[in-house]
Amino acid sequence: MADDVFFRASGQAGYEVDCGHHTKTRVVFGIFDEEKTSIAWYLFASAADKKSQKECETTDVLVTEQFGFRTDVGRHIRVLFRKKIGLDGLADKKGSFATLNMDATDKSRLIGCRIAKLKTKAGEVVTFPFGFQQNSKPSRANQDIEGKVLFLESGPFDEKTFHLGPQGKDSKIKISGGVV
Repeated sequence: MADDVFFRASGQAGYEVDCGHHTKTRVVFGIFDEEKTSIAWYLFASAADKKSQKECETTDVLVTEQFGFRTDVGRHIRVLFRKKIGLDGLADKKGSFATLNMDATDKSRLIGCRIAKLKTKAGEVVTFPFGFQQNSKPSRANQDIEGKVLFLESGPFDEKTFHLGPQGKDSKIKISGGVV
């Protein structure tokens, strides 16, 4: 179809964030164009019940564990979108609801991730995979985790610096702060 758009996806890092009585899952991933010239960084942040969410917003949060990482861009998976969107078109400004499932075992070297039920800015509901290397098995592995996908930043794609992830000040605050 004329509107079809192909991007590539790769995971960058996975964290567990402690904000009081609740642990949140945060996963950073990149979506980049076929030509490998531009990248958009996104964050999946797990949801919390209202009481825990208030605690997460007002408590100093602490990244307790980095369970996944990338040393390079790794295997990047081609993703088809049926409706034309830009690299920054996966999520709206306040974040878009999605689920995350992380396929991991105690003996696995990799974590396979799948974002599902994500409604893009163009109104298309998409599911797509990506992955990264495993430090340790995430506490919420092999289950659907509800949350939001948030746009972090975009910029030129550089395969050599992919492992550094998004570098903007606001992006760092969203990754480790009390958002969502």
